[in-house]
Amino acid sequence: MERDSWENELRRAEAELGFGDGFKFVYGPWATLRQGEVAFISLNPGKAPDGTALRMVSDERGNSYEVGRSTSRSPITDQFLRLAELLDVRPCDVLTGVAAPFRSDSWGGLTNRQRREALALGKRFWKAPLSRPELRLIVVCSKEAAQLTVEVTKASFVDEYPAGWGRQKLRRYCVQPDKKIVHLPHLSRFRLLGRAPSEGAVLKAIVEW
Repeated sequence: MERDSWENELRRAEAELGFGDGFKFVYGPWATLRQGEVAFISLNPGKAPDGTALRMVSDERGNSYEVGRSTSRSPITDQFLRLAELLDVRPCDVLTGVAAPFRSDSWGGLTNRQRREALALGKRFWKAPLSRPELRLIVVCSKEAAQLTVEVTKASFVDEYPAGWGRQKLRRYCVQPDKKIVHLPHLSRFRLLGRAPSEGAVLKAIVEW
């Protein structure tokens, strides 16, 4: 399915499932689905800042975190940009998006059906882009995004170790020797990047592998 088809699909699902705050899958232009070596997948969009387009499959302005930095209220924004800096990659070159496309105040506030159906859409949407052989690194935030990514790529668990934040763990998976998945705690809840102990752990998980 192409962009217009997915927009129609999400509009239908939004009405059927009782969502009302909009949707977005790709935090960058549609073309990023087919290019680049690094991906960053979080859980689902939160409330949009005032004046933001609420219903879009992809953000044709550029990387959403970079474009919306001045108006974003989410702690994930600066952490994503810090991660891109540490990886020495431009935000616009990172395939960025969410596992579930519908906006909500909180994931826990959704019904079981809403969560299940939103992730089912995500699994369909991301199967091909995340399976591209050119994609060498996928960073995922939240257990739901990690599970979806591991399933569609058929990755194998490698190891885990402390994230430098309480009992939180960093987990690593491998699809093949040159394709890696790193699972971080959700950055909207845990400020790992920009905090020395946790940032060091994240770098170890990604770089020293």
